[in-house]
Amino acid sequence: MSVPIRCDTIHYMNAAVNALDWKIRDFDVKRDSEAVCRLDTSFTSDFLYEVRAGAEAIHLEMKRIHPPREKRFQIELKADAWQQGYVATVDGVVHGFVAMQFSAWNRRMSIWHFYVDLTYRGRGGGRQLMHAGYEWGRKAGAVTAWVETSNINVPGIKAYRRLGFDICGYDTTLYRGTPSEGEVAMFMARRIDENEASS
Repeated sequence: MSVPIRCDTIHYMNAAVNALDWKIRDFDVKRDSEAVCRLDTSFTSDFLYEVRAGAEAIHLEMKRIHPPREKRFQIELKADAWQQGYVATVDGVVHGFVAMQFSAWNRRMSIWHFYVDLTYRGRGGGRQLMHAGYEWGRKAGAVTAWVETSNINVPGIKAYRRLGFDICGYDTTLYRGTPSEGEVAMFMARRIDENEASS
């Protein structure tokens, strides 16, 4: 038997669930590596972005897929040349991680890792992590934040859009010869200068 729940009760419950005391601090390789590698990076999506390339135009179309795709990103901390990382903790436990690299020639901050534990997503930690990254990037001289993800990671693309990113390109060959072959790399970017970094 189902029991009706009043709307104001639902609002109260959601507010209580989302009220987490996040702490953002520098990543410490000895202290945090194991915890970061244990983060639940999995996602499930019943949509993907399909690239349709014509003679003079390229179109991105959202396409429903069945059955839904499930994927988990492997975190390999030594695989990329990132320079700065932050972790997001709740009650001293690591539940999120971001790592960036600055390129001086085009003043770009590339985001190599950005993960929040599955059960902690949508609760403010990712936004706080990203703002720490923006601040680091601005101090380094960056005017753009840039990130790459897969066309099947529609939940991630939506999360980046909520953080102010827009799709700026794609590559159909980036994952060729890898376990992700057949997927399309989606590139997203946003400005992070003083006038744009508040969102």
